[in-house]
Amino acid sequence: MTKAAIIIGASHGGVQAAASLRQGGWDGAVRLFSAEDALPYHRPPLSKAFLAGEKTEDQILLRGEAFYRDSDIDFRRGEPVLRLDAAQRTIETGTGNYGYDKLILATGSRARRLPVDGANLAGIVTLRSLHDARLIRPALEKAGSVVIVGGGFIGLEIASTAAKAGKTTTVVEAQDRLLARALPAAMSDFLRDYHRMKGVTFHFGASVAAFEGEAGRARAVTLADGQRIAADLIVVGVGGEANIDLASQAGLEIDAGGVRVDDKGRTSNADIYAIGDVAAAHNPHAGARLRLESVQNAVDQARMAAADICGAATPAAPVPWFWTDQYDLKVQMAGLSRAGTTRLMRGDPDDGAFTLLELDGDRLVAAHSINRAADHMAARKLIAAGTPLAIDEARDATIALAKAVVRADA
Repeated sequence: MTKAAIIIGASHGGVQAAASLRQGGWDGAVRLFSAEDALPYHRPPLSKAFLAGEKTEDQILLRGEAFYRDSDIDFRRGEPVLRLDAAQRTIETGTGNYGYDKLILATGSRARRLPVDGANLAGIVTLRSLHDARLIRPALEKAGSVVIVGGGFIGLEIASTAAKAGKTTTVVEAQDRLLARALPAAMSDFLRDYHRMKGVTFHFGASVAAFEGEAGRARAVTLADGQRIAADLIVVGVGGEANIDLASQAGLEIDAGGVRVDDKGRTSNADIYAIGDVAAAHNPHAGARLRLESVQNAVDQARMAAADICGAATPAAPVPWFWTDQYDLKVQMAGLSRAGTTRLMRGDPDDGAFTLLELDGDRLVAAHSINRAADHMAARKLIAAGTPLAIDEARDATIALAKAVVRADA
């Protein structure tokens, strides 16, 4: 019987896993199942260029249709997997049962909902998929006012898109600052002030008590303190929950909100791997098991899992890195922010281009850059290598960060 690898989920991780299996020499069947009735696409543009009407659906595709055919990847679009039987090593879809030798879960995450009155009214949306973006784009064009619940990456990207389009834009954030789990306060404050300069209004330390509607459509957000914010469109961006339904059904071990995997992406079942948003892996840079929701993480884990399936050596865990585009700002993060680090500023925030370094002694553990791409690229290498920095040189933005290191002959 011909061996088969099945991948459930066709976003960045799933598509990369299929490609890496072929590149790694897997000579059996590769079947890629997607619940969405669309070719796989880049997700980051959904909240920015696609939502703004600057890019079409064809322009955000991960791969053209010919790629799957030419790579002998059996791509099943619009065919959700209904059941996973780990004992029998089979999956079930609406068209039948399929056996596998190896299976990769790339099921991603879904938007978290707010359990408050009025949450099901029309005009309240989340953004996780192309389908969502298709609905939001015309609604945004018609809206005069937009309220975004959640000041995370997606929320701020949508706020940027809405403000640039001339919409009255309000962000409601439960924490006392933006991106509190991802960025140091200095970066949060800079982004807050930049958005305010563009006309965005913020409510910090605020929680939603209810959504008010009229004729079945949301018209306002009521906060716990009684404030009422009128809105033509409400976007809820309060994080995601891993899609672990199939994993739980198969009896896989769940941890830290996701499917527990080892350093090769293997779950508690030796024939099943998990990658991307759904996977909870020990991260040596955080010193803890966690889920990372980023394109980079999904792609890296896909390559790792495919290498293991193909019997090749798996690479070391890469340094986590992230990015977000807001207005004319390119915000790039390398490593993971942590408490107790020494903070060092390179450049002047007033110039709109700077990097905040986080150090443990003279070792770089995280770097947060705005419009300093060279700093970001250098930081990823320095963190990975554990190279000691020359502090005075690292502080001097006129010296390339890659050269601000302790020299052996010093």
